Amino acid sequence: MKKLTLATLALACATAQANPIETTIVTATRTQQTIDTTLAPVTVIDREEIERSQARDVLELLSTTTSVTITRNGGAGAASSVLVRGNASSHTLVLIDGQRVGSATLGTTNLSMLEPEQIERIEIVRGPRSSLYGSDAIGGVIQIFTRKGSLNGGISPLIKAGYGNKNTSKAVVGLSAGDDAAYANLMVTHFDTQGIDNLESDAGLNGDDDAYRTSGLSLRSGAKVGIADLGLSYQRTESENEYDSAFSPNALLYSHSVIESVSAEANLQLLENWVSTLRLGKSKDDSLNLNDLNPATRTSFTTRRDSALWQNDLHLGDHIVSVGGEYYDEFVDSTTNYTEDERINKAGFAQLQSDFGAHDLAVGARHEDNEQFGAFKTWTASYGADLSESTRLILSKGTGFKAPTFNQLYFPGFGNPNFVPEESENTEVEVRYHRDSYGLSLAAFENDVENLIQYNPATFTTDQISKAEIRGAELTSFVRVNEWLLNANLTVLRPLDKATDNDIRRRARRSATISADRQLERYSYGIQVRAQGRSYEDAANNQDLSGFALVDLRGSYQFTSSVWVQLSLKNLFDRNYETARGFNNEGLTSMLTLVYEPK
Repeated sequence: MKKLTLATLALACATAQANPIETTIVTATRTQQTIDTTLAPVTVIDREEIERSQARDVLELLSTTTSVTITRNGGAGAASSVLVRGNASSHTLVLIDGQRVGSATLGTTNLSMLEPEQIERIEIVRGPRSSLYGSDAIGGVIQIFTRKGSLNGGISPLIKAGYGNKNTSKAVVGLSAGDDAAYANLMVTHFDTQGIDNLESDAGLNGDDDAYRTSGLSLRSGAKVGIADLGLSYQRTESENEYDSAFSPNALLYSHSVIESVSAEANLQLLENWVSTLRLGKSKDDSLNLNDLNPATRTSFTTRRDSALWQNDLHLGDHIVSVGGEYYDEFVDSTTNYTEDERINKAGFAQLQSDFGAHDLAVGARHEDNEQFGAFKTWTASYGADLSESTRLILSKGTGFKAPTFNQLYFPGFGNPNFVPEESENTEVEVRYHRDSYGLSLAAFENDVENLIQYNPATFTTDQISKAEIRGAELTSFVRVNEWLLNANLTVLRPLDKATDNDIRRRARRSATISADRQLERYSYGIQVRAQGRSYEDAANNQDLSGFALVDLRGSYQFTSSVWVQLSLKNLFDRNYETARGFNNEGLTSMLTLVYEPK
């Protein structure tokens, strides 16, 4: 059996599992593998860590992980971007239970609409994965797994209610049942806040608070029938978000949005060493923009994606051969006229994973046929070597590509139909070191992106630069001391537009998170500090976005094995800061939550 790696030991410290080495991930290779055997840089946020963090949304969860920064155009529910290793938000593929989600017009996924209570775990893979997933995976892949709930053979309820400042409330009701043969989990969530004034300018009607509310429904079920392991996932979230606009200061603007995804999967054990997987899915991203003072100005953007996957995994001794095909069709339906409103993607991929004892190898390739842009070939190769009982070296190289979004191509006055797909080449080296109660991982990488598409605030349009070079290093560490768990990560980036040698806009060169949590028999408490260095709002690097540091406190007390209370204080010192010029961010926020969940 492989030696423990940093990721495995981090899970051992963060969870109470009896044997954490058995924890598996699937996103890095599209096959199940234990965390200690992966050759990819992966962060796993499990259910216990989600509870401990008391995060208000998924963006807050992601913002504390290695090499992930978030920009927000205001408070809760505002437009936001997730930047992995300094790559564009549209360069990170988002999956929900294996289903590709997000807007085909924007190229991003509104992760602020998903409630942490719906999530079992999140797997974040950094670096290109286009050899497995095709377009959108230049910077990495974020896969969200919804909750299965209790599998102890009984029926388990979940009731959660919270209240905080800014007239913020949260309610969650769930019911789960199941065992090893079949399971089902149903959950309903609601979040409501008075919000903050998102825009710094108070011109016209922009000086009011911008409220946000969202309601969600998630269902996940599965059963084992003969040789088949069947699964069904359904998730729907609706939100209503008030927002301000510097271009329409005398309007009362708000949006109504829906994110919906459904997927059905069958894993067939055809032979002892052959597993065949079939998955069919559909996702929708719907946005309706309205003005209370002028209902006739409403605009709508709806994108749908139909997808199918067939994958075969053959286990041959210490080798795994994976071969598959994937299809997805994207549609746009909008009040805005797009020159093209549909495109089909077809792909085939293959991967080999080999275990040679102290050495491991993983190579993969994918051929993508995009209806608009033709064929693209991508590949990935990774090699791992155990240098000692405690140290492991990993070398990786891979390519990626990203097809332009419908907005980048066809939105009137904004897009350019002559844009070509973005292409990348990434090289990295990682060293992992561990002992029984502490460990660290140090990685260095360079990602060269050609034909990078970016928004130009000077012209309010998009442009395509010839080449971007993103060099960086990331450090992740943990220490376990008695009841204390200490975690820290640091990322240093050099995100350059090679044509000008200026920093790419809104990319912070430094970011770090440090946390300390103590778990006792009935209560726990912790502190977290998240810091981010200076970045620039414009491509010319004339407008600074100042660095900042935020302090969070959290604690909980358990009355019984089924009832406990949580308290969180975010941005304890009410720090004013910007991640996007002209937009406010949340000051001090507090939340007191009562939870009932029989164990």
